[in-house]
Amino acid sequence: MAINGLPDSREHGSPSPLAALPAIVSKYLLASWFLGWSIFFAWTSICAILNFSLRQPTSDEFVIYHTFLSLPFPTNVLQPGSGHRPIFPNLLIEAENRWFAADHSLQFVFGLFCAAWTALVVALCTWRERTLSPAARAACILLGTLCVLGLVNGRMLLHSYESVHVYLLTLAVALAGIATFEAWQRQRWHWLLWACAACTVAMFCFGSGVASFPAVIVLAFALRLPARWYAIPTATLAICLFLYLFALPGDQGVRSVLAFRPLDSILVAADWISSPWARLWLGHAPPPLEDSFTNAMPYVRLGPQVVASATWLQDVSGLSWRMLTRITGFLGIALFLLVLGRFAFVRAARPTRLQALALMFCLFALATAAVISLGRLDYFGKYPEQVWADRYVVWPNLFWCGLAILLVFEVRRLQRKVLAAAGAAMLIVFPIVALPTQYAYAGWAAIVYRMSQQAAAITRSGLFEPNLFPNGDDAKPDDVQRSLALFRQRHLAMFADAMFERVGGVWSGPTERSDRFAAEAHVYNTFDDPLSGIHAAHFEGEVISGVAEIQRDGQLAVLDEDNRIAGLAEFSYVVGDSALLYDTPRKTGFDGYIRDYRDDGRYALVFLPRAQGPAILLGTVAPHLPTRE
Repeated sequence: MAINGLPDSREHGSPSPLAALPAIVSKYLLASWFLGWSIFFAWTSICAILNFSLRQPTSDEFVIYHTFLSLPFPTNVLQPGSGHRPIFPNLLIEAENRWFAADHSLQFVFGLFCAAWTALVVALCTWRERTLSPAARAACILLGTLCVLGLVNGRMLLHSYESVHVYLLTLAVALAGIATFEAWQRQRWHWLLWACAACTVAMFCFGSGVASFPAVIVLAFALRLPARWYAIPTATLAICLFLYLFALPGDQGVRSVLAFRPLDSILVAADWISSPWARLWLGHAPPPLEDSFTNAMPYVRLGPQVVASATWLQDVSGLSWRMLTRITGFLGIALFLLVLGRFAFVRAARPTRLQALALMFCLFALATAAVISLGRLDYFGKYPEQVWADRYVVWPNLFWCGLAILLVFEVRRLQRKVLAAAGAAMLIVFPIVALPTQYAYAGWAAIVYRMSQQAAAITRSGLFEPNLFPNGDDAKPDDVQRSLALFRQRHLAMFADAMFERVGGVWSGPTERSDRFAAEAHVYNTFDDPLSGIHAAHFEGEVISGVAEIQRDGQLAVLDEDNRIAGLAEFSYVVGDSALLYDTPRKTGFDGYIRDYRDDGRYALVFLPRAQGPAILLGTVAPHLPTRE
């Protein structure tokens, strides 16, 4: 029995072409459904990344960049960051700082490349699984696409800095699993060296990369590789741990005290594994996991239905959504251990390449859960909601992707109509449940991107607004100011373009009008700069025509009555109703700031060319606060 419920002709004889027609139609309809949703999620996620991936430093980058820029190469690359050893991402950042003025372009492109290739590895392995029906293969492609590229992972996909760290790791884990499978299939121990090389890359990308080594060792056991071969990943792990914990600079910052409370750790691991269920569905039941996302659900497609179904299940079961997700986590772990046990202890069980990849995903996620539940147990005791935090959800998504793929094979093996029907129904509903989160995270990405661009505009204008910058455990105000001073001094990040140096100076060139350019702008609010005491204004607006040339050749700026450059603006948002876009339109909306703002002053919005030429008058900055709905 395949996942699509088609009967096996070996049981009932060869059906006539006419009798088989409904089954054939059903088979390809299901395949089209799954492949259609795969294309939708991949396309809209890539468009969201292209449109809203952060191009300015943010969060703990203000701490990391200060350390990175204050030390010479290669010492800076070897330093820990937030308790991790991101040596390979640091090499990319070093190249970006040297040749691309820290504009996040290399991180953005490489992170997207690694994320896309992680999903493609799943798709390519699935495509070769001719033992599965077309519908089952299409379902596995959907699982890989949504679990890797779905915007439920938006925190990591859209943060250029974190994207490299996380998705270079996921790609390395996928390649390590395939290399381990090849070692078994070809009976060549050399392939384990490639698996260990991939695990080493993973370990020196992000702290959870250490879990890739035990995942390879257990996968090797399930594949029944010769016992003497285990010395290869074990010895490589020992060397990497020595380097990670003791040999490299800043070793004290990566060693922490583990909390040994086994029962609490098991509960945390189950909660952590269940986080995709909490973020996609169950966590919208009252009281919600995150008010901001649940409050956005009524305004996105199928959002009210997802919230209502989660609330209904909580009411009917009499269990809180937290307990429901915990039960789901334990159930998922138990199912995986059963499947793993069959491969490990039933001699006739031989995994395919896709099954080996799925096993690797699950083993890596479980090993990561073990590490996190020991190392962060006290933290989760203090901040219990963080166990479902969006920064962790990538790894649990890999677990459920791997488990679902393994269960597709199990349903095919067991030949049970009820299981096939139930599995098909769940897979059909899965993209519908995930759709509201795709919309909600696209909206979140648009908001965060705009705030990031506002931060660039205000600092380039020589002003500061604390609400646009981190102020917490990730980075303190002093950290922000130190890094901004370094960026300004070295012309990096938001200060790569030297136009900021002209703020406060008089524009001595001519100012002209042109029919090719037009814009409108208005003051949104006024405030006093907390650092300098300067009275300032925040304005926003839209370029009506000429946006392509402005973005390519110049800078939006404001001139006062004395022709003094009073501030700069940055393009920050796409004018439109929906944030989930199917293309990459130019951002015609902008935010900017005016120094020494006077309510009775007259301010002109202009296009300042980077090369020689006149300033082009675009319009005026209306000195009134608009009414917002």
